[in-house]
Amino acid sequence: MDRLQNVAGRVSRAGAIVGGALLLIASIVISIDITLRYTVSRTLGGADELSGYALAISSAWGLSTALLTRSHIRIDTVYVRVPFRVRPWLDFLSLAVFTGFFALVAWHGWGVVAQSWTSGSRSMSTLETPVVIPQALWLIGLLFLIAVAALLMVRALAAFLAGDLIRFFELIGSKSALAEAKEEIEAVERGFAREREK
Repeated sequence: MDRLQNVAGRVSRAGAIVGGALLLIASIVISIDITLRYTVSRTLGGADELSGYALAISSAWGLSTALLTRSHIRIDTVYVRVPFRVRPWLDFLSLAVFTGFFALVAWHGWGVVAQSWTSGSRSMSTLETPVVIPQALWLIGLLFLIAVAALLMVRALAAFLAGDLIRFFELIGSKSALAEAKEEIEAVERGFAREREK
């Protein structure tokens, strides 16, 4: 299971890096398009369409990275006030609801992709992009997210049944402010260490 989660982590990191690159490229294309529009009254055409695709794809692939690193925003006002033995139930419930929601989105997304495939739909812009391509990349990201969430649920359940609550919270628990601050300090220390090595 550790190996499977490590593979999932590598794939999700690669997806997040590619998604970030897509967003960077989209922002550059939009900047060029705006500059051309206001300087020479020309446009690249399709910049907004491409940025929409980049946003959808990068979001879908970034969700799994955020899930594995427990970076999703969670409002823990109630969470920190309930007894410690109740927290695993809340964590598991939140992951189950999260997974169920995205499974529903993916189910309907599959219908959209299938419809685009059978009808050969193209975008209404000058690019006339076959919309099944960005839609499929978006859907694959969502399906990967659901697989990662299912893996985490199985691993968290096994840890809970084994009585290993520390491992349980490492997998799906809500990060405390202290844990987040510690991670930030470690990241800064690693950055300083890299600077000293140069």
